[in-house]
This record gives sequence, structure tokens and C-alpha cells, in this order.
Amino acid sequence: MRKVRFIDLALLPFGLCVLFLLGLGKLFGLTYKQISVVFNLWVQGAVLTLSGLAPAAACVYKLAHGGSHLWLAAVIPFLAYAAIYVYGFVRMLLHYHLPFEDAFDLCVEDLQVLSAKWHTTYEMVNLILFVLFFLMLIAINMFLAHYLICL
Repeated sequence: MRKVRFIDLALLPFGLCVLFLLGLGKLFGLTYKQISVVFNLWVQGAVLTLSGLAPAAACVYKLAHGGSHLWLAAVIPFLAYAAIYVYGFVRMLLHYHLPFEDAFDLCVEDLQVLSAKWHTTYEMVNLILFVLFFLMLIAINMFLAHYLICL
């Protein structure tokens, strides 16, 4: 009997993600490569960028609704934080430019390079970046925004 490795556990969630993208692609009339670029790069990138803007927006909201002028000072570092997300999104869009085939192939190639550096599989790197890090960064940004609004 073959021993199950931790890395093997990535295959099931990765397979579920592939099935999700195949279904989404069918719904919108896109191939797997096209929907992968649209969803994993464009949609997730845009959502992540918007979440990065949320803490700065919370500071502006507090300032606009009668908050102390200290919120003006607080908004500056959060604007810089938001700028990092916008810059990263623009860089990603420029790096993974169209046509879809080229963007997808370049992304796969980059993930394979990372998997070699991290001594893991392509599937695990894909899950870490497009699921775990994505959800973690959104949660951090939403927590920051919520915390700032509740102050």
C-alpha cells in the first residue's frame, strides 16, 4: 500500500478548482485556459486590489463622517498600502498580457518555477497562491477596514 504524502492531499482541492473553472468556462463560453486567466488573474486580482483599498476607504469614511483630523494622518499610510495593491495588479496585468494562451502558459511556467524553488508540486503552489494567500489577504484587508470603521 502506498503511503499518502501531504503533497498528495493538494490534488483533491486542485481537482475541485479545475472542475469549478471548467463549469464556469462552460457557463460563459470560454475554454479552460481563457477562464483560468479571466478568473484567477483578472477577477481575483481585481477583488484583491479592491480589498487592499478598503482600509484607506475606511479612514476616508471616518474622516468624512465627523471623525478627528487624525484620520487624515491615518489615511496616508493606508493609501500607500493600497498603492502597493494597485501597482501589483497593474504589474500582473502587464506580465500576463493577452492572448489568453500566452498568459495561461506563462502563468503555468511561473508556477512550475515556484514549485521547483519551494520543493513542492505545481498543484500545491497553485492552491497556496490562488486560494490560501488570496483568502488570507482578503481576510486581513477586510479585518483592517472593519477594525478602522469600528474605532
